[in-house]
Amino acid sequence: MTAPVTIVGYPFQPTGMAEHARSTFRALRSVGVTPGLLNVDEHNTPPDPDLERDFGPYLTPALGDGVNIFGVNGDQAARVIERVGERAFAAGYNIAYPAWELASYPAEWATTLNRFDEIWAPSSFVQQALQAAVSRPVHHMPLPVDLTLSSFLGRRHFGIPEEAFVVLFFFDALSFQARKNPEAVLRAFEILAARRPDADICCVIKSRSGQDGDAAETALEARVAALGSRAMTISGDLTDNEIKNLVRVCDVFVSLHRSEGFGRGMAEAMSFGRPAIATGYSGNVDFMVPGTSLLVDYDLVPVAPGAYPQADGQVWAEASPEHAATLIAQLLDDPAAARAMGRRARAHIGETLSVAAAGQRVLARLEAIGRA
Repeated sequence: MTAPVTIVGYPFQPTGMAEHARSTFRALRSVGVTPGLLNVDEHNTPPDPDLERDFGPYLTPALGDGVNIFGVNGDQAARVIERVGERAFAAGYNIAYPAWELASYPAEWATTLNRFDEIWAPSSFVQQALQAAVSRPVHHMPLPVDLTLSSFLGRRHFGIPEEAFVVLFFFDALSFQARKNPEAVLRAFEILAARRPDADICCVIKSRSGQDGDAAETALEARVAALGSRAMTISGDLTDNEIKNLVRVCDVFVSLHRSEGFGRGMAEAMSFGRPAIATGYSGNVDFMVPGTSLLVDYDLVPVAPGAYPQADGQVWAEASPEHAATLIAQLLDDPAAARAMGRRARAHIGETLSVAAAGQRVLARLEAIGRA
């Protein structure tokens, strides 16, 4: 590189946007570029020891005058620009790399994104939303799926039955639960459990940041309890290594989301050679191609008032739990076919979304803008 690269984001948070920045960093490292990391987390998140080891040495106190890749969302972009400083922002070539989950991008956030030199979109779904809202160039830049493990953890670590066929889903209970739609996953599993009363199956629902007394959480817990030993929840924050191992020890990852900007949970499961079943809508359809995964039927419905920010007049998907249950049963009943699908999934993600593949895409883009 002839100019420095700085990644701006939240490298120590246990969130999807934090992984957004971490995986971009690792992608660049895979092609011989070592970026600086500018942490703009206002909450002083205590570093996960593994993350501190991997990313702490690369922290920088300020933007460089080269390429700055902002792994922050549109609603936070103005605050982050103010934090890094207008003069420093003006000195570099600035790339916004936001997430978004609906078909139309908010106009008020687009105004801030237009201050950047260009914008990267993690999926074609997000690219289409952004292109209709901003005046800057928008490039499709799929996120890398990085599954670096510091140690291997088995099912016993999580209290998951060793021999069961495990269905996994995770969501953030405080981040617009309606979009992730855990109730539909649980409904699909309830249908499956009724159809296979003697099958050794277990549904694991991992939630983050749940609050005691929350009505939706309480109702979900009650339904899980009604399934007895065939379902369990894991609450709170896990380390980066733990969450990736949790994906690794499942048999199938199921997401009946109403919309996804990218779909990291499904991509990580596929990278580990695990089949993924998900709503056939939004960002995940880029990589969930036929033969590598299974897509669930859906209907487009209006977003309910208050269910998601900036969603007036927008629609998203309502997946069919009945169809999802049928697809899970298909994998349960044919383990050989499930393993073969997992192998195809791993090969596909390795070819298209590995850190090496993503690193080559990013490097090519930097060369095209004359910064490499």
